[in-house]
Amino acid sequence: MKYKEFFREHPVFRLDEFREAIKNKEIKSGYNSLKYYINKGKVQIIKKGLYYVVPEGRSPEKFEPGRILIASRLSEDSILGFHTALEVMGYGHSVFHSFFCYSSKRKRNFNFRGDEFICAKTPESLQKNNKKFLGVDKEYFQNLLVKFTNRERTLVDCLDRPEYGGGIEEVYRCVEKYSYLNFEELLKYLYARNRKVLFSKVGFFLEQHREQFYVEEKFLDKLHKEQQSSVVYFDSKRKKGKLVKTWNLVVPENVIEKDWEEF
Repeated sequence: MKYKEFFREHPVFRLDEFREAIKNKEIKSGYNSLKYYINKGKVQIIKKGLYYVVPEGRSPEKFEPGRILIASRLSEDSILGFHTALEVMGYGHSVFHSFFCYSSKRKRNFNFRGDEFICAKTPESLQKNNKKFLGVDKEYFQNLLVKFTNRERTLVDCLDRPEYGGGIEEVYRCVEKYSYLNFEELLKYLYARNRKVLFSKVGFFLEQHREQFYVEEKFLDKLHKEQQSSVVYFDSKRKKGKLVKTWNLVVPENVIEKDWEEF
């Protein structure tokens, strides 16, 4: 095995990825080589089973691995989500020190050099129906192939858990940078999540942004048919606000007015 080639293609990697790249007869020599590179400072340990590579010519003491790359390798099925997905797609607004991914199994949050890594469990509705990769794209980011939630799924997920999107203001500011929305993809994901409150939240958001995203009345009608029948809160922290009867949502006034500076 050409270890330098593996390290070049995997700036951040899990031990199981390294193991898969080693032929069975090379396992012992492969582990010895990994220990050698760690001792030389060319490979650094993030936590047990997770490593990053120090590029040629860079100081091990000064080099910082990409945090998004770390989040993308927290588990075998890591899918970057929430604010981290927005950053990958180029829609981030504020600088963040928390990084998010999905995994089919719950994992402990951990900190690395002042940054927090949060792994959310993939919603049960997706896992039960074998749809955990619904609304997921993949592409190279900083020379590493990563999986991340697309525009539509990220919008729904951030409205569902705005605290993972940096708060509702940050979510709005990021999503308002979108150039378009695929309404078929959006509806497909909403049906897969099978939570009526999400139809209400997405409906309210789209009604606020009808002109920007060219939202047709017939699409809003589809959301109305599936929306929450009882009154619920738009904000997950149940903040007080005004009742928007058309969507059965209690929405904070600053969200209705999008009055972020005053808030």
